[in-house]
Amino acid sequence: MLKVGITGSFGSGKSTVAGMFKRCGAKVVDADAIVHRLLKNDSRCLQKIREAFGQEFVTKKGADRLKLARLVFADSRKLKKLEKILHPLAWDAAQKAFQFLGEKSIVVIDAPLLIESGWHNKVDKVIVVKARIDQQVLRIKKRMGLGRNDVLKRIRRQMPLNKKLSYADFVVDNQGPKTDTYRQVKEIFRKI
Repeated sequence: MLKVGITGSFGSGKSTVAGMFKRCGAKVVDADAIVHRLLKNDSRCLQKIREAFGQEFVTKKGADRLKLARLVFADSRKLKKLEKILHPLAWDAAQKAFQFLGEKSIVVIDAPLLIESGWHNKVDKVIVVKARIDQQVLRIKKRMGLGRNDVLKRIRRQMPLNKKLSYADFVVDNQGPKTDTYRQVKEIFRKI
């Protein structure tokens, strides 16, 4: 099994690129989807959030993601505390997903915090997706309904793109038409 991590800044188009790899024949593991499941119904995760942040951040339907986001994106120490809870649990869940994908598979892990979490050391190749900041803001505003300042605040909480690029085995430039992006993805898939 070849494990390929895809990362980039918030709104760079990581999931779009992961979907293109899927069209090429790769299997995809979505780290965000794993984290959402953990926050919704993983008892270990919810207990750790309760202990770290208080009962008011956990409801009968799981973690109050909006309330938690407001808290952690306003305080980098609290964000780090949440990441220390989520990253190991998410990696364990990803490992379980790998078991069902087959030894000869190319598995793409779509993980916004691939490098920050240390997962880049657990994959065979790292792909960084890049886009212009104005494109990122527009994509996130459209997808999540966040205001420009909220989007920029989240982008600034992540590792700067130029630093992420230093970890890349491959870079996908997602600033142009999707046909250009897909051409780059097919070329990388052919190489790996």
